Amino acid sequence: MAYEKVKLCYAMVSGEVYLSSVKENGVMGSNRRIITDEVLIATIDYMIGNKKTWVGFEEQEDGTNPALFYTGDKEKAAKIRAILEG
Repeated sequence: MAYEKVKLCYAMVSGEVYLSSVKENGVMGSNRRIITDEVLIATIDYMIGNKKTWVGFEEQEDGTNPALFYTGDKEKAAKIRAILEG
C-alpha cells in the first residue's frame, strides 16, 4: 500500500473503520486493515493532550451538528450518557 493511496474509510455494513487503499471508483481495495480501536484511542489521546472537553463539527446536510465530548469524571460521564441515550 503506497502511503499516498491509503485512506481512512468507514464501512457502513460492518460499522468498522479501515485503513485501506481506495480504487478510482471510490471502492475500498482488498488490501485493508480494521483500525476502529486505534482511531478511538487516538481521538481520546488527542482530546486529553490538547485539553479539549468537546470538539464540534460543521453542520451536516441533514441539519445536525455533530460533537464529541470527553470527561474523565465518572459522574459527568454518566450524566452525559443519560442525556444522549435518553
